[in-house]
Amino acid sequence: MFKKLKQTLIQSPFYKISLNIQSFFISSSWMFQSKNQIKDNSTIYVISSYKTGTSYITSRFRKEISKHEPYQYVSYRKLTADFDKHFVRRLNYLNVKIEASGFLFYQLEQLAKNPIAKNLNYICILRKPSAWVTSFINYMLHEIKAEINPYYNWTDELILKKLLGVDLSNFYNLGEEEQAKIAENLIDSYLENTKKTKLLKNVTYVWINELEEFTNKLGPMIGEEVKPQEKSYRNKGNSKKYIYKNDSLDEEYSKIVDSLINPTEIKE
Repeated sequence: MFKKLKQTLIQSPFYKISLNIQSFFISSSWMFQSKNQIKDNSTIYVISSYKTGTSYITSRFRKEISKHEPYQYVSYRKLTADFDKHFVRRLNYLNVKIEASGFLFYQLEQLAKNPIAKNLNYICILRKPSAWVTSFINYMLHEIKAEINPYYNWTDELILKKLLGVDLSNFYNLGEEEQAKIAENLIDSYLENTKKTKLLKNVTYVWINELEEFTNKLGPMIGEEVKPQEKSYRNKGNSKKYIYKNDSLDEEYSKIVDSLINPTEIKE
């Protein structure tokens, strides 16, 4: 009965209102936490963008200590509105050892300025721009299409349009040049924020094709058993209807990465 009622609400014009009510109670709960000190787990944040393999890392550990995009709607809204007010309180409320939230890739300056966040440990997964933007655009288009509420699609409104400044709603009907322009605008942001990771002093860089080996080493460092790899940990519905390739941008990215990599081991 409750499940059916919830499904009806999700498909109704009141969906956005229900999201905001839920957000109010969640954020109110973490406001009881300290914003000046970490009470328990000093979370390691995976600060890579969406579609870089972040779900792989979090899937290899217990869900109690590893979260992928937790409370994404309220987290995005509160942290973009007042980062310092909410970041450590939210950290203490979640109390996990590892978190991967894609929007943090676009809040690197805030992380570097916060007196507690700047001293935390971070993981940045590296993926060449052509492969990244191909995966990102196809996945987001699938998400827009799969959104079951016709009245409010918060992924489209908040992540794509507001955070990234792109409108993908009519992407497949655009000409090749217009599609490439959108892809390159996304890549420009991707390159700039990759550079900004240098603002943080404790960053471990790992290429996406080395994630399995890296994750197996990460477990002992944080005192956690690494779960067996799931056969289908990848997000579903990500057929590649659009493919972007630009060797010069991939080469530029490799040069940026070369300038950034200065091995920093995660502190136990």
